[in-house]
Amino acid sequence: MIPEDVFKSGTLEMSASPAGGLAEAVPWGDLLTNRILTVLAVFLLILNLSELFRLAPHLLYSIDRSRGSADLEHSLSLARSRNMTALFFALPFCLVADRYALFRPGFWSAIPAQWSAPATLGVLAAFLLIRALCFALMRPRRLSGEETATLRHLGYNYFILMAALTLLSAGIFSILHVPDALCRTILLWEIGLVWLFTLIRSGQFLDAHGMGFTTILYLCGLEIVPAALMVAVVLLF
Repeated sequence: MIPEDVFKSGTLEMSASPAGGLAEAVPWGDLLTNRILTVLAVFLLILNLSELFRLAPHLLYSIDRSRGSADLEHSLSLARSRNMTALFFALPFCLVADRYALFRPGFWSAIPAQWSAPATLGVLAAFLLIRALCFALMRPRRLSGEETATLRHLGYNYFILMAALTLLSAGIFSILHVPDALCRTILLWEIGLVWLFTLIRSGQFLDAHGMGFTTILYLCGLEIVPAALMVAVVLLF
């Protein structure tokens, strides 16, 4: 005969908390860090809105004509506004890049989720630092001061347009509830195409100044090497 109290007591051997990886991840938008940075990004965009409208015709002209970047650089006021606008767009762009995991090397899993967006901003800063170093080592010596500035800042013009495009795309994705995997693919294609266009315009600018073979060396040193390093980090680490 079975004792009456055999089923009345026992010991729970299984953990009461969900196993690692089973607990639902906190949504990107619910992280406090991301909320604060998003508010800051919106504030910066609103603060710079009038400058963006003032720059827009000149930025579009730099797409339509290879000399557009030189014309923009010739105006000290416009060049200063362009540099500030590019700086203000850095944070919104990095938030989109982090939201859709555009840069995810293997070691990224060691970074706490709340620090992922700031880390992405750090990656952009590192890329710009590498690009500046490459420019200092590889810049063509035959160019004048204004021509050198045009060449150095040419990428800023297209970064602003690229950041605006990715922000617009991210807004559309959110409204239409597009799957994250598809969003990531589209955004990477957008960034890749804008980078390729920057490469073409840089080459046209140098070719117009009779740089010849130096054009290839510059493009490799200033544009291709920093981008290749970013890709290598993703693939190898």
